[in-house]
Amino acid sequence: MNYKQSSYKQASASNCHKPALESAQTDDRYGYVYYCYSSEAVHNIDYLMVEQGFVDSSYELMNRAAQALLDFISRNYLKICHITIVCGAGNNAGDGYVLARLAKMQEKEPRLKVHLISIIDPENLSGDAHQGYQDWLECGGTIDSMDEAHFPATDLIIDALIGTGLNRALEDEWYDAVTAINDSPKPVLAIDIPSGLNADTGATHGIAVKANHTLTFIAQKMGMYTAQARYYCGEIHFASLGVADTLYNQIEHSAILMDWNNIADKLPCRSPVSHKGDHGHLLIIGGDYGMAGACRIAGEAALRAGAGLVSIATRKENINAVNSARPELMVHGIETAKELEPLLKKASAIAIGPGLGTEQWGMELLDKIIKILKHQPEDDGKKIACVIDADALNIMAQHNLVVHNPDIIYTPHFGEASRLLKHTSERPSMESNRFKMIRALREKYYGTFVLKGAGTLVNLSDEISICPYGNEGMASAGMGDCLTGIIGALLAQKLPTPDAAQLGVCLHAKAGDLAAQEGKNGMIVSDLLPKIRQLMNE
Repeated sequence: MNYKQSSYKQASASNCHKPALESAQTDDRYGYVYYCYSSEAVHNIDYLMVEQGFVDSSYELMNRAAQALLDFISRNYLKICHITIVCGAGNNAGDGYVLARLAKMQEKEPRLKVHLISIIDPENLSGDAHQGYQDWLECGGTIDSMDEAHFPATDLIIDALIGTGLNRALEDEWYDAVTAINDSPKPVLAIDIPSGLNADTGATHGIAVKANHTLTFIAQKMGMYTAQARYYCGEIHFASLGVADTLYNQIEHSAILMDWNNIADKLPCRSPVSHKGDHGHLLIIGGDYGMAGACRIAGEAALRAGAGLVSIATRKENINAVNSARPELMVHGIETAKELEPLLKKASAIAIGPGLGTEQWGMELLDKIIKILKHQPEDDGKKIACVIDADALNIMAQHNLVVHNPDIIYTPHFGEASRLLKHTSERPSMESNRFKMIRALREKYYGTFVLKGAGTLVNLSDEISICPYGNEGMASAGMGDCLTGIIGALLAQKLPTPDAAQLGVCLHAKAGDLAAQEGKNGMIVSDLLPKIRQLMNE
């Protein structure tokens, strides 16, 4: 067929960011890039763009998305000659068809060779996707089936199978297509979200496309930075497609993406005439028999995070081991909860849990702290903030202990969170909903929760923030104890509880990313300690 120029006014995407959290500073319009939305909210923004006249039609938005994809490919894959676009159903497939047409018709030489695959009969497409298909045929494009896909001959695979609306497991030809893409050694670019991934939870429905890059549109999806999404999305990039600021204000966001450049502004400042007493005194309680290392790691992390004084209440058998490794820590051997009293009088914050154990000794110490936290004075100046972690959480779960105190930060990983909520499974599955879990923890226990893991979540009253930093090298012993020490140190320095939680999580994860520059395999928690100091001083 002869190609007929489409009547729409082709508009390139006004912003295509690499990755959003690092590049948003280059354009003041995109402070909104730090907000994350549910898939329903993104669809509402899409609808309002047309309804309120910011674009002539939803098909114009589809063309903007395709142009953003082509621009991204041109900038990031300079030497490729051949792309294969695998189309499925819905607007995700429509984006693929329009991309194929724009690539075929672009003026630069040599033009990209485009191979378009459809796993369904494209005549069954509807709306904008069907229009994209028709325009592809009109410009002389051809369509092959999955049987005719030859990935070894291509330079880049484009995933245009399914968008954000997936809510069930992939089966039959869909499953086979995702498997074929993942089995190919060629790089993969996912359109909007890797097919098979839940945009609201970051979970999969059994299988998903593993992308090297994902270019997402309209707004950041809340599930793309946590859980399984950390494995499947690759490097995430953002194209707003020209969404007006007023539209972001009209639609409620569901989460906030933490940004180190903004959060680092909350780091405590030191006066040239300050002394150690001005920077807080953290009391760490833990280290039952055989677990001296946990409280020692927490203690050194607290010192590196700026605490002026750090005391450790532990088994007396641990004193020499901890002090010989880090003499700056003040280590006290205690056998009974009553022996905590003089230490508590000096502390400005408490961290309890690292190596605490779940035997009688640990239970008595935690009981002492809980009684204090339950009867805090009204005067903010006399309140003592606390971070509860590790075995202290397990004791709370075993004995159904609940403390309604807003000055507590809880830092469970998935297993500890499951015990607190009395779930039967203590290991995350591909379909786990971490957002639902942290909301349930907040509702039951009050306080601030840090749900650790890939894409750590922090609840801030009714809002959730997501940490996009950290890496798989941090999956090693002692990392949680390090985080407890950091957060405890920030609480001791009188940071508000929400700030201490977010800043502590980001500081810990960024230190892990710096350490990972020397290699992720074999990373140990001690590798983070000098990086924490570095970040505190940047």
